[in-house]
Amino acid sequence: MVVGSGSVVGEAMVHSPVLRAISFTGSNEIGGALYAKAAQRGAKVTCEMGGKNAVIVMADADLDKAAVAIHGGAFGSTGQRCTATSRVIASPSVKDALVERLVEAAKKIKIGSGLDESVDMGPAVDEKQWKTDLDYINIGQGKKVRAWFSAAIGPTHLDKGYFVEPTIFDNVEPGMRIFKEEIFGPVLAVSTAKTIDEASPSPTASSTDLTTSIFTENIGTIMRFVEEVETGMVHVNEPTIGGEAQLPFGGTKQREWASGRWRKRV
Repeated sequence: MVVGSGSVVGEAMVHSPVLRAISFTGSNEIGGALYAKAAQRGAKVTCEMGGKNAVIVMADADLDKAAVAIHGGAFGSTGQRCTATSRVIASPSVKDALVERLVEAAKKIKIGSGLDESVDMGPAVDEKQWKTDLDYINIGQGKKVRAWFSAAIGPTHLDKGYFVEPTIFDNVEPGMRIFKEEIFGPVLAVSTAKTIDEASPSPTASSTDLTTSIFTENIGTIMRFVEEVETGMVHVNEPTIGGEAQLPFGGTKQREWASGRWRKRV
């Protein structure tokens, strides 16, 4: 094990002729720079970056089940997972009812030390990530959207840690930064789409989905979505978090690179 900052240790590793292959997990920006540097000396590279992962909720979805899945995906691990649910695209006919369920569940989250077994959500991993979370929340609040909770740390006994309340933004437009950019915190953006064509992440609409999920009872919609969507992993009536042990963990487009080729897994 080599201990040190990523900028120092990582820079030394990527340029070391001793290392013939490099595996990186982190941001898209740093992963792209690392990939370019390692390629200069012909090293093999695998980069696993994060994602702005979406849950699609159709009009015929089981809203209770969808809300549970979205809640766990968005706020579990304080949203600090590459497979975390970061945005919801719901049919207009069920969106308000879904948001109501999400807000009620989020209100019950107990924030505090991760060492306390009664706590549901711990702090951001460090001060830098904490500030990033708050910056994006402030960006969202500056738009014409409805927001639940705030950038505050909550109860006064949490004033000595990097705590962020779970935050839900409603009526988010697809062009907004909180809808497009990975936050890596407990922040959820909710938007609407009338059809599966509007809801499905596509090559032109998004390059940031590592995983996605669809909630519907229509097998035709399911099969079409699985066939056409361009994300690394597709879940049906299940959360975006987690992988399948029997299959490789992979992404598409800007999410995961392996030795110069995109890897896709559905």
